[in-house]
Amino acid sequence: MRQRRILWATLACCVLTSASHAAVVIPQTLVARYGLTRAWFTQVGSPAATGPIRNVTLDRGTLFVQTQDGMVTALDAETGRILWSTQVGPRNHTCSEPAANHKFVTVVNGSVLFVLDRTSGQLQWQKQLSGSPGAGPALSRTHVFIPMIDGRMEAYEVEKGSKQKPWNYKSFGRVLVRPMITGQTVSWTTEKGYFYVADPEGLGIRYRLETRDAIHSRPGYWTPNLYACSSDGYVYAVDEATGRINWKFAIGDAIFRSPVAIDSNVFVISELGGMYCLDGKAASQLWVAPKMTQFLAASPTRVYACDQLNRLAVLDAKTGNRLGTMPLDETSMKLVNDQSDRIFLASEAGVMQCLREVELKSPIVHTPPPTRPLAAVKTKSKSKAPVEDAKEKPAKGAKAKSADDEPAAEEADQPAMEEEKPAAEGEADDPFK
Repeated sequence: MRQRRILWATLACCVLTSASHAAVVIPQTLVARYGLTRAWFTQVGSPAATGPIRNVTLDRGTLFVQTQDGMVTALDAETGRILWSTQVGPRNHTCSEPAANHKFVTVVNGSVLFVLDRTSGQLQWQKQLSGSPGAGPALSRTHVFIPMIDGRMEAYEVEKGSKQKPWNYKSFGRVLVRPMITGQTVSWTTEKGYFYVADPEGLGIRYRLETRDAIHSRPGYWTPNLYACSSDGYVYAVDEATGRINWKFAIGDAIFRSPVAIDSNVFVISELGGMYCLDGKAASQLWVAPKMTQFLAASPTRVYACDQLNRLAVLDAKTGNRLGTMPLDETSMKLVNDQSDRIFLASEAGVMQCLREVELKSPIVHTPPPTRPLAAVKTKSKSKAPVEDAKEKPAKGAKAKSADDEPAAEEADQPAMEEEKPAAEGEADDPFK
């Protein structure tokens, strides 16, 4: 009798799972109308056992999917095959979005940093942070950077393990978004409108930019520029090597989402739901698509976005004209994919699925071209740990300075870029040195 009850319970679970899949998986007949195909779908955890999917990170062809209860699953981004799955930290603590490099995956659970092996998912080490994180970590080739809610940037060398002292830098304003990592810099923004750029291997702050209002999104990047968007309605293109402002563009509306830079185009979402496509070289508007709320992916001929009615909008890449609109009723999360043309969707039921254009069997990968090495560029606070900025906000309009202390071309209305103040006497040596 007991065996029969177990059998019926198992069959019921299978039926419910199948019904759940059927409800959220987009039919092939539907996506085919828009020149798309569903490349794969897979179940990640279950809402009852692990909670719904909360964060998805794409890094070098691998998706790192995190559930509400802290389970992290690695998926092959082209096949959907599960590579590994592991529980990270207690289930009842808030978890940050995962970050990955070529060797490690990092997650913050509560106020504890966890470092996992990228290949196996096994825990390498963990460390209690010195405060409450304001956002998820960022991982360079050598260091993990954790933004703290009080404005500090706390960082550790990933190869050294838990028995090390953190490097700390006190920013002006709270840091509430993840830093941006490139091959040569780590940059972050604050709610006070500051944009900081540092050496990702711990040699210090290169320069900082002050805008005229709060910055609520992480920077974007495409060689040679870092892009920052402010709630003052401006998009700023900052030369990564020198810190000079190459151009700025007024959208005319507050910007709260991160800019996406692909090739020579910069995609920006405004507060009122319009997606602007800017020419990253000429600093001009190419087109605007109204009522868009999120960038999803781009191929050579199309741009994919989510509109105000939670639909997949297919746009012409040259003109921004809408080519079609597909409902996404059961989809709770859409990944902003600036790395390839694939469209990744997640549902509350824990189903991940991938859409692609029928002709593009191999992914179109968006990789910024290499730039000149920055090793010769001086950094601030190289020999000493940086200290908190003065309490008074620096005056705007100060002379802009590049990282090698050569004066940049001034503009009357250009935000100020200032050097960092030297470390105080008696400050501990920078652990990164």
